Amino acid sequence: MPVALITGGASWFSRETASLLLEAGWDVVLGDINQSNLEEVQSALGHPERVSASLLDVTNLEAARAIASDIVVKYGSIDALVNVAGGTNYLQMKRLPFHETDPENWDKILRPNIHGVLNCCHAVLPYMIEARRGGIVTLSSGMGFRGQPRMALYSAAKRAVIGLTQAIAQEVGPYGIRANCVAPGSAESRWMPNLEPNSETERVPLLGARVSARDIANAIVFLLSDKASHITGSCLDISGGTALH
Repeated sequence: MPVALITGGASWFSRETASLLLEAGWDVVLGDINQSNLEEVQSALGHPERVSASLLDVTNLEAARAIASDIVVKYGSIDALVNVAGGTNYLQMKRLPFHETDPENWDKILRPNIHGVLNCCHAVLPYMIEARRGGIVTLSSGMGFRGQPRMALYSAAKRAVIGLTQAIAQEVGPYGIRANCVAPGSAESRWMPNLEPNSETERVPLLGARVSARDIANAIVFLLSDKASHITGSCLDISGGTALH
């Protein structure tokens, strides 16, 4: 039975992704820094014998290495990495023009959104290369296609993970490993739990509603499935049309 590590495991995106992976016959390991939210998601998923949860700070390379090692010891392999950890809403920081941002706060955005992905990919890839199989899906953003005013650092980080993914895909393709991104637009989340767009602060999707957590999960699980066996180095736009590029 394949096993997937999902970072940012306490998010609704991760909850829906884990639910679909369970239906597809996967075991799931959720990693997150928020223990109470992590336990909530783990409980909601059920299947305690197939879903485990661990505290994980993705900005800590040694922590990423430790959870990857633990998974391989317990399950024998690590077949997928889903990089969900990141975002900005949990920081509750005011959106500002770049020239007004405080450089002391830059790492609060950059470390989870780009360094966290670097750390987790670096931790799991040696195991995938040895096994000559694996899949990585990383959450980018529509802002990674087209930078968003007052979100310069986040836009830069999400653009960076697309380039990182494309580079990794070329390096590890010969080992049977695929790497892709998904790029949501404004999406349903723990922080914004509705599907109605706010036309004053958000681009209104061509399809009318904001992206649901299940929409994101469907895209992630597709990219990990055999149906996407010849897709690598891609970034799938699931913004509802707000990030046309």
